[in-house]
Amino acid sequence: MAKEFLKGLIFGSLVGGAYTLLNTPRSGEQNREMLLDYIDDTTVLVDDVSKSVNDLKDAVSVLTNEGKALVEEFTEEVTESVEDFTYQAEPRMRRIQEQAEKLSKDVEDLSQEVTSQK
Repeated sequence: MAKEFLKGLIFGSLVGGAYTLLNTPRSGEQNREMLLDYIDDTTVLVDDVSKSVNDLKDAVSVLTNEGKALVEEFTEEVTESVEDFTYQAEPRMRRIQEQAEKLSKDVEDLSQEVTSQK
């Protein structure tokens, strides 16, 4: 995108310069002086744009690296939290399973008792 912008800027500068040279009431000396000033100004602007693009690239690179580091840290923290939860919940799950088995056995015993009384 920056290359396209620079191409457009240079092309526009050349066309604008040519148009100005052909339609100006000034002398050739004055036109050359104005053209040199215009080229100098355009060069400075192109350099500024190039510097800005490079600064933007650097900022994107830094942001990408920081994002990767944050993702890795977040992933580690989530994994640690899940492991901790699993460790803490395991005894409770075992007790729930034992209670469910006991309840199931009691219901089965009660069912057999009711069946035998009939």
